[in-house]
Amino acid sequence: MFMRRLVGRPCAGWAALLAALAAASPALADPIIKNLGGGWQVTILQPAVSDINTVSVSLPNNELVIRKDADFNLIDPDTGLPATISVVFEQIAPDAETVSRIKITEEVVRNNTPVDWDSFRILLFPNAKVEFDVDASAGFSIDPFTTRTYLALNSEVVFAGGLVPAGATWNPGADSGELVIDIDLSNDAPVAFTMKEQPVPEPASLAGLLVVAAASRRRLV
Repeated sequence: MFMRRLVGRPCAGWAALLAALAAASPALADPIIKNLGGGWQVTILQPAVSDINTVSVSLPNNELVIRKDADFNLIDPDTGLPATISVVFEQIAPDAETVSRIKITEEVVRNNTPVDWDSFRILLFPNAKVEFDVDASAGFSIDPFTTRTYLALNSEVVFAGGLVPAGATWNPGADSGELVIDIDLSNDAPVAFTMKEQPVPEPASLAGLLVVAAASRRRLV
């Protein structure tokens, strides 16, 4: 059904998808750096669509608790997929003054793309120094998703089994729990790692995006 609408006569959905593809250029705002406390700073690479704020920090409890916001507005014209959002965490204090656990207590994720998502991936890299704590993250609420799968030595988690419609706001962690990241501080060099978030469109929407992306590229040639 979705595919027939795309290849048939022009429609509002076609126009919206083309507009999203045309807008899919990198944010022009310069990255910003925030001192989160607990020996960590974060570089927000796309500040127009992403933010992180400290909720609490405790050296005795060895934890930094943060809240995150992400607005997914763009479609990557090369892949036809929602553009990813990344942030970079960097250790800026000696190990004795740095917490080795970061907890995401809540995130506000806005689906401003023209497609529904049926899963959502969060990746940490390089994975030799950082991983999700599977047991400590078990209570992290992910509704409307119903499943979570950890991959790549627990440096990647995929939330699935649900749907975040286009235009909706998803609020993981709002009901309960935290998504917990454990960091290995044992080496002499300060630790730095990237967290990348990637929405995954449901199959019908993905097929439509690929068709429109191809059409958009032909129009530009």
